[in-house]
Amino acid sequence: MLPKLQFTLCFLTRGDDVLMLHRNRPPNAGLWNGIGGHWEEDESALQGVLREIEEETGYHLEKASFCGILTWEGFEIPAGGLVLFTAQAPEGEPQGCSEGKLAWKPKEWLFHSPEVVSNIHVFAPYILNGSNPLHYHFIYEAGKILAYKISPVPAELRL
Repeated sequence: MLPKLQFTLCFLTRGDDVLMLHRNRPPNAGLWNGIGGHWEEDESALQGVLREIEEETGYHLEKASFCGILTWEGFEIPAGGLVLFTAQAPEGEPQGCSEGKLAWKPKEWLFHSPEVVSNIHVFAPYILNGSNPLHYHFIYEAGKILAYKISPVPAELRL
């Protein structure tokens, strides 16, 4: 049984660069992550991520591509899950936001940098290189990834 999916995460791309957020609050404070957050009860995951993108970057997007789901247990917040997306960033620079500092980073940097949320090293190569949507499940202990499993997205969750 999957934990509740209640968050979204999107990686906005422009060529070989990805817009990243250096988080200034938990979870993952002090690390670079994609754009996203909670979605409201009256929203779909897609509606929620598009709203979060606009709130955090000022970009108004009409669509984002579903890339899979990510679930966890043993992390700094209770077991849960998020829906992963990618989207092409529009022209212009993003506006600032209260969540942290925004910056364009090379895609390859995400795959290896110790400055990004550690699970990004596992799933970003898949989603940023056009893989079919997958389910990424992580088990944490003392803030570190203890194990992970990559499997097909359950049929009922395919968007």
